[in-house]
Amino acid sequence: MLTVSDRLPEHSLTACVSLGATNASRTITHPSHEGTWRVVFVGPMDFTSISPTEIADETLAAGGV
Repeated sequence: MLTVSDRLPEHSLTACVSLGATNASRTITHPSHEGTWRVVFVGPMDFTSISPTEIADETLAAGGV
Protein backbone atom coordinates (compact mmCIF):
# COMPACT_ATOMS: atom_id res chain seq x y z
CA MET A 1 0.00 0.00 0.00
CA LEU A 2 1.27 3.47 -0.86
CA THR A 3 1.16 6.24 1.72
CA VAL A 4 2.02 9.95 1.72
CA SER A 5 5.44 10.70 0.18
CA ASP A 6 5.86 7.18 -1.27
CA ARG A 7 7.04 7.11 -4.87
CA LEU A 8 4.31 6.25 -7.35
CA PRO A 9 5.36 3.20 -9.39
CA GLU A 10 5.46 3.25 -13.20
CA HIS A 11 1.91 3.91 -14.35
CA SER A 12 -0.44 4.90 -17.15
CA LEU A 13 -3.72 6.35 -15.85
CA THR A 14 -6.66 8.18 -17.40
CA ALA A 15 -7.11 11.42 -15.47
CA CYS A 16 -9.84 14.06 -15.33
CA VAL A 17 -7.87 17.21 -16.12
CA SER A 18 -10.56 19.69 -17.18
CA LEU A 19 -14.26 20.42 -16.98
CA GLY A 20 -14.37 21.05 -20.74
CA ALA A 21 -16.32 18.59 -22.86
CA THR A 22 -13.59 18.14 -25.47
CA ASN A 23 -10.52 17.82 -23.24
CA ALA A 24 -11.83 16.45 -19.96
CA SER A 25 -9.47 13.49 -19.74
CA ARG A 26 -5.84 12.77 -20.54
CA THR A 27 -3.47 9.87 -20.04
CA ILE A 28 -0.99 10.55 -17.27
CA THR A 29 2.20 8.49 -17.22
CA HIS A 30 5.21 8.42 -14.95
CA PRO A 31 7.47 10.20 -17.51
CA SER A 32 4.85 12.88 -18.30
CA HIS A 33 5.08 14.25 -14.73
CA GLU A 34 8.58 13.19 -13.69
CA GLY A 35 9.80 15.07 -10.61
CA THR A 36 6.40 16.52 -9.66
CA TRP A 37 3.95 15.73 -6.90
CA ARG A 38 0.70 14.01 -7.87
CA VAL A 39 -2.51 13.35 -5.98
CA VAL A 40 -4.35 10.26 -7.17
CA PHE A 41 -8.00 9.71 -6.26
CA VAL A 42 -9.01 6.10 -6.76
CA GLY A 43 -12.53 4.79 -6.49
CA PRO A 44 -14.63 1.93 -7.82
CA MET A 45 -15.84 2.35 -11.39
CA ASP A 46 -19.31 0.97 -10.68
CA PHE A 47 -20.18 2.86 -7.50
CA THR A 48 -18.83 6.12 -6.17
CA SER A 49 -20.41 9.03 -4.36
CA ILE A 50 -18.30 11.66 -6.15
CA SER A 51 -17.38 12.02 -9.80
CA PRO A 52 -14.05 13.21 -11.26
CA THR A 53 -15.71 16.39 -12.53
CA GLU A 54 -16.87 17.18 -8.98
CA ILE A 55 -13.28 16.80 -7.76
CA ALA A 56 -12.08 19.10 -10.57
CA ASP A 57 -14.80 21.63 -9.70
CA GLU A 58 -13.77 21.65 -6.03
CA THR A 59 -10.13 22.10 -7.06
CA LEU A 60 -11.07 25.15 -9.15
CA ALA A 61 -13.18 26.56 -6.31
CA ALA A 62 -10.21 26.23 -3.96
CA GLY A 63 -8.03 28.22 -6.35
CA GLY A 64 -6.20 25.24 -7.85
CA VAL A 65 -5.22 24.66 -11.44
